[in-house]
Amino acid sequence: MILKKIELRNFRNYARQSSEFSERVNIFSGANAQGKTNLLEAIYLLALGKSFRAGHDRELVRHDCQAFSVQGMLTGDVFPVQPSTITINSDGSRKKIFLNGTPLRKQTDLVGMAKVVLFAPEDLQIVKSAPSFRRQFLDIGLAQCSSIYRDDLYRYTAVLTQRNRFLKDQIGKRVDRNELAAWNDQLIKYANRVAAGRYHGLAILAPIASRYHAMVSNQREELHVSYKSALNPASKSSLEPAAETYGHALAAKLHELEYAELARGLTLAGPHRDDLMLTIPDQGELRVYASQGQSRTAALALKMALVELIKEMTGDYPLLLLDDVLSEFDNERKSALLETVMGITQTFITTTDPERFSDNPDCKMFRVEGGAIQE
Repeated sequence: MILKKIELRNFRNYARQSSEFSERVNIFSGANAQGKTNLLEAIYLLALGKSFRAGHDRELVRHDCQAFSVQGMLTGDVFPVQPSTITINSDGSRKKIFLNGTPLRKQTDLVGMAKVVLFAPEDLQIVKSAPSFRRQFLDIGLAQCSSIYRDDLYRYTAVLTQRNRFLKDQIGKRVDRNELAAWNDQLIKYANRVAAGRYHGLAILAPIASRYHAMVSNQREELHVSYKSALNPASKSSLEPAAETYGHALAAKLHELEYAELARGLTLAGPHRDDLMLTIPDQGELRVYASQGQSRTAALALKMALVELIKEMTGDYPLLLLDDVLSEFDNERKSALLETVMGITQTFITTTDPERFSDNPDCKMFRVEGGAIQE
């Protein structure tokens, strides 16, 4: 997949911008707060229909303007014609998405077309912060790989929300056991599907992440990635038990937790409470002890593995966005990082240090200043 061209209208600090890109590596240099990350945000928006940092679309509309437009021209096997255009228009409250001028029925129909992997300084949270960041990392990747997984995750989330509402309504009342059983059946059905998708994806991703981690750390450390669930405490350090046993384990756990759930009005077990465990042998869990350097290396390895996972599952490489990540690494890891990413897929890198790339024939250089991009 290749993003050939992007056009921005009243997006963030861009009034009107049109840029054409190299199929290999694109470098965007400039001082801070000039619009480098805003460009990556626009590319990310084309792939997933939402920003990776704004909570609401109105934050994306340029100051004193009424609406924004982002349009990308892309090529790839997934598109009906070559090239195809994805257009996203929003006035801050309503969003319209078009493929070759035809409106998409819903935002999720966009996901999986222009696939993307972003690595930004904030991604250290994948390693060091709450389980929700690690679940989100895996779910966003798998949703771009499989419409089946995307739909199962959406249905699981909807059932979870409705079951929680039912549990809250039952506090202080005589429990409607028939309705509780019905919600349990629905939750278990989609939980089993979501867990199966995660187990399958992680079985592909884990060894790749370990390989990339060894490359970036110059073979000094080995990263292990495993699925961690309260349903299977004895096997939390492996990718087993098999995903098909997940539903049976969840049914037993829901029975065990019934009184606690009814007391709290909350579902206390399921994929929404699972985690990825990141460990280094003989050292322990990275979430607990990792240094900043180890966290950055592990996060990068996971993101690069996600690139390969998407290629493995879809046959198409995603766009790779690297937002000011070089400044976070020492010189040795910078060199290892650049050797790792160069030539894998179309890549977009923001930096305040363009000299590192200026002599590389694979790189197309851009200068970003005051919401304008110049070659």
